[in-house]
Amino acid sequence: MKLFSDVSQKFLTTSNSILLFIVIFTIFFVPFFPLEWHRILYSICYTLIFILSALALSNYRSRIFNIAVLVVLIEWLSELLDLTILLKISLVVNIFFFILIVILFIRQIARAETVTPQVIMESINGYLMLGLSFSILIALISIVDPNSFRFPNLVNETASGVSNFSNYTYYGFVTLTTLGYGDVVPLTSAAKSFSIFTAISGQLYIAIIIAALVAKYLNQSK
Repeated sequence: MKLFSDVSQKFLTTSNSILLFIVIFTIFFVPFFPLEWHRILYSICYTLIFILSALALSNYRSRIFNIAVLVVLIEWLSELLDLTILLKISLVVNIFFFILIVILFIRQIARAETVTPQVIMESINGYLMLGLSFSILIALISIVDPNSFRFPNLVNETASGVSNFSNYTYYGFVTLTTLGYGDVVPLTSAAKSFSIFTAISGQLYIAIIIAALVAKYLNQSK
C-alpha cells in the first residue's frame, strides 16, 4: 500500500501538523467540555493520535500502524464494555505505545540532517506525548491504589481514570516541567519515586533535544 511505502516530506510534515493539533486539543481543550463528554472525547482523540502517530513516522510505519489499530481496538472495547480490568489493560497498552512513539520520534530527530519544520514538530509532539504517557501512568497508579496521590479537586474519588483524566494530565505536565505548584501531593513511596522520574525525564528530554537541534542548525549554517 502507498500509505506504508516511502512518502514525501510534505506528507510527513502534514501528518505531524495534524498530530500536533490533535494532541494540543486533547491536552488543553477537552477539559473545557462538560465532564460527561470526557470519556468519548478522550477516546476519539486518542484514536486519532494513535493513527496519526504511525503516519507521522518515516520508518516502521506499517508495523506501528498495525500496533496502533490493536491499541485502538483495546481502547474502544474498554470504553464500550466499561470493565475495570479492561480499562487497566488499555492504560498499560497506551503507555507503552506512547513511549514507543516518543523513542521513534527521538530517533527520527537524531537522524535528521537539517532542522526543518517537520523536525521541530516531531520534537514538540514527542515532548507532549511523553507528558501524556506519564499522565496515563498516573491514572493507572491512581486506579490501582487510590491513596497514591492526593488530588484536592477530584470530581469523584471513585470515578474511573477517564473521568478524572484532566486532573492526571494537569499533574503529569506540572511535574514534567518541574513547575510543582504543590497542590497535588504524591503520598506513597512508589508515587514519589514516579514523580521524581517524571521530572528528570522532562528535563533530560528538553536538554537532549535542544542540544541536538542546535548542533544540527549550526552544522546547517556552516
